[in-house]
Amino acid sequence: MTISKILGLLKNEIIKSSINLPENFEITSIKDNCENVEKNDVFVAIKGEIFDGHDFIQTSYKRGAVLFIVESDKNIPEKASYIKVKNTRKALSEIAFNFSNINSDNFKIFGVTGTNGKSTTVSLIHHLLRESKKTSTLIGTVEIKINDEVIDEPYNTTPGSLKLASILKESKEKNVEFINMEVSSHSIEQKRVENIKFDIIAYTNITRDHLDYHSTFEEYKNVKLSLVKNLKKDGKVILNIDNLKKEELKNVDKDKIITYGFSEDADYVIKDVSKSIYQMNFKIKTPEGSELSIYSSIVGDFNASNITLALISTKLMGLSYEEIKHGIITFSGVPGRFQLVPNSKNLGFSVVIDFAHTPDALEQVLKTAKDITTGRVIIVFGAGGHADVGKRKIMGAVASKYSDITILTTDDPKDDDPEKIIEDVKKGIDVNKNFIVIPNRKTAINAAINFANREDIVIIAGRGHELFQLFAKGKKVRFNDFEVAHEIIENLRRSMKK
Repeated sequence: MTISKILGLLKNEIIKSSINLPENFEITSIKDNCENVEKNDVFVAIKGEIFDGHDFIQTSYKRGAVLFIVESDKNIPEKASYIKVKNTRKALSEIAFNFSNINSDNFKIFGVTGTNGKSTTVSLIHHLLRESKKTSTLIGTVEIKINDEVIDEPYNTTPGSLKLASILKESKEKNVEFINMEVSSHSIEQKRVENIKFDIIAYTNITRDHLDYHSTFEEYKNVKLSLVKNLKKDGKVILNIDNLKKEELKNVDKDKIITYGFSEDADYVIKDVSKSIYQMNFKIKTPEGSELSIYSSIVGDFNASNITLALISTKLMGLSYEEIKHGIITFSGVPGRFQLVPNSKNLGFSVVIDFAHTPDALEQVLKTAKDITTGRVIIVFGAGGHADVGKRKIMGAVASKYSDITILTTDDPKDDDPEKIIEDVKKGIDVNKNFIVIPNRKTAINAAINFANREDIVIIAGRGHELFQLFAKGKKVRFNDFEVAHEIIENLRRSMKK
């Protein structure tokens, strides 16, 4: 890509520029991390929550960067070429996608946003497409896959625009037809998906989350709803009307909106849900007037909603109802999403791992637990640091309301004080109910499993698939809830045989 091409792409964003290179000078690559910069690269300075890329311009210059795209004049080396723009994130997205020679018309693109349910939905859609011999790329919180190959286990729900462009470029080279991705509020606000146009945009739900980043719930909600501006001209929007109303989607023709939910007003109505710890069956009333019987090994009313969303989406993608129903049966779920630890059943009770880290998600998981067990519900959970402080008390109240025994422990405190987080959560807990604080997470899980009797269910919530606990000053400790629970159960089984 030439400097002339970059200037042309960014012409509407440029505030000023100073170019000391020939306009036909060829740029080698685009970087937003100074550690990756090589000779003849463009360095795009991004202002993050913790670090400001403008502070690394001098380092990038010494490493060989020849052009800087900035929002501020600070730290630009004398005589260096630079382009000052209104928004470097938007500029990065524009040049990254152009540099990779991709656009949204290369694919059929599904994007799902919402507070909960995104990972299960995109993973199921990817599974259904692959079961039907379609080519598909999955971009999600748990993993990124091109067809059946895992190419990354990501840090963010939605990668940055450089990474997204790279994934789409590789997908194009492998002749992938469908792109299925989770879209976070952060990625919308930070322009990561600015250059992606979607064939289908889906909304699972919007409930309280990320109020550490968004100043109010209304702002968070509006950011989510604004994704519809990225809809292709002939695209469709799928909406869960148990949580959202059609009228909340501005500037979208109502005939482009398909609804689903437990409400009889939905286009696709969920009904007659029956579930156990191992399986679930329910019916979906379709707009054609038929009733589909659905069988699944993932359970819970929230998963009935996720499955219905996946069914509508893949129907729009060209799959038949019969293909979809078969694929649902063979879908085993997503790690850390209401995931049964199977060896617990040998002890007569159930241990389940779930990512629930918002009040709504925790409530849905605990309601499901109460529905599928005749015993007690035991919850082990905490709240994360560097996150919405206001939800901590609410989560404590939810845990008290729906569980028989609450064990409060440490989640990922990051740079927050773990004891302060626990105190915040305790403010919502009913002290007249069975309740204990065990800060060490492994000890807390061990206690919960040892408390359990036959037919009880232990829910270990908050971290799901995550492999490391995060502490102050960037400290990471290997800790996966599933692995820890499995080990504790095995030790208990061995001790019982002695």
